[in-house]
Amino acid sequence: MKIKSYFFLAGLAIMLLSGCATSESDKLPAGDIDIYTRYDDEIATLHDTTLRTDSEQKYEAAMTLYKNVDFSFVREVSTLQKMFGARDAHLGKRKFEKQTIIYLYRYRGKRVRFVFTRYNNAIIHSECTDKID
Repeated sequence: MKIKSYFFLAGLAIMLLSGCATSESDKLPAGDIDIYTRYDDEIATLHDTTLRTDSEQKYEAAMTLYKNVDFSFVREVSTLQKMFGARDAHLGKRKFEKQTIIYLYRYRGKRVRFVFTRYNNAIIHSECTDKID
């Protein structure tokens, strides 16, 4: 009986320790106010209306946010507007009060895409991907 409890405790310890080493834990949650001071240059670049979404500057700024911010914590559309601005947003069709908001940044065969589903002013789903063609 003692041996089984040791195996159980060892297995539990391994599960707990391996769960602490995820890469998501290094990211700041999207609602954290530190994002606006730490990444103010990147956010300013994304808000720059003179740059296109396929420029190197906007792509690099978006990649920095992609690598350092956990967007699963986004809860409001206003958070997206603060980070990305409204100009780069591509809006999908409304369907039963739901709407998709897509931010897509590309540069020389590389892309990073942020997809959010909104219900009125609340974000109910987020998906962020990067790809090299």
